[in-house]
Amino acid sequence: MKTILCFLCLACLTTAAYADQKAADACAASLSPAAKQIYASTLASNPTPSTGRSIVVSIVEKMIAEGKLTMAEGEVAGHAAGNCLEQLK
Repeated sequence: MKTILCFLCLACLTTAAYADQKAADACAASLSPAAKQIYASTLASNPTPSTGRSIVVSIVEKMIAEGKLTMAEGEVAGHAAGNCLEQLK
């Protein structure tokens, strides 16, 4: 009985974490290709509210270092992806 209760609690917590996944994905559909890549990479890293920003920043910094984005493009794409990721809260 305790095992079933623990499993149900865990399932509810997992569902709550992505309650607005559809809204965030709808937002991401209108992003630029670079912002979509930042959004997808951040989601793949399983962000928490406290780590999301640092994950986005590190992804943008990596893309800038690789020459995929300029600093200005990185800032715009990072903010756009971050706005969509905020909807996951």
